[in-house]
Amino acid sequence: MDEKYLDTPAFGACEFSYLVRAEDVPPKGAHLKFAADASHCEKLAVRLNVDEVADLAVEAHMTPFGKRGMMAIGKVSGRVLQQCGVTLQPVWTDLEIDFTTEFQPRDIVMQYVVPEDDFEAEVPEIIEDGAVDLGEVATQIFAMEVPVYPRAPDAEFNDVIDANDVEEEKPSPFAALQALKMTDDGA
Repeated sequence: MDEKYLDTPAFGACEFSYLVRAEDVPPKGAHLKFAADASHCEKLAVRLNVDEVADLAVEAHMTPFGKRGMMAIGKVSGRVLQQCGVTLQPVWTDLEIDFTTEFQPRDIVMQYVVPEDDFEAEVPEIIEDGAVDLGEVATQIFAMEVPVYPRAPDAEFNDVIDANDVEEEKPSPFAALQALKMTDDGA
C-alpha cells in the first residue's frame, strides 16, 4: 500500500478544514459561508490529482439534530482544471453539488452496522470533541464529483472500433495438428 495514504491528517488539519462547534449552533441553526483561499486550492489540487482547483466555496445551514447531533444542508461549488481525456488540452469543469449531512457523536456512529455490500447506506459523520469539520466533508463531497475522464465540449473520439464490425479469422481447431504433421513429415 502507498504510504502517503497511511498518514491521515488529524481532525481539523485537512487541506480545507472549517470547524463548527456544536455549542456555537443555536437551536434555530446557523447559516455558514466560507471559501477556499489560494493555498487551500493548491493543496486540494494535489489531493484530488487535478491541475488546479478554483472558486471552491461552501454555503450551508447547520442545525441541531436529535439529542446530540447536527445536520448540515447546503451546497459546495467550485472548478477543476484537468486534461481532456481525448485531446489532452486543459479543460475547466464547473461543479455545484447540493448536500445533506448528518453528524453524530462517535458512540452513536459506532453502533451503525452496515452490510459489506450496501453502498447506499448513509452513515453519519462523527462529531469529534464537540465539533465537526464541515470543510473536510465538503471536500469529500466535491471530490466525488470530479470527472474521472474530463472531456472538452468539442472533443470527438472518432477512432471507435465496433466489435461487430471486426471480422476475426478464427483458426481451425485442427491447425495445431496440421503444424505437428508438417514437422513429422519433414523429419
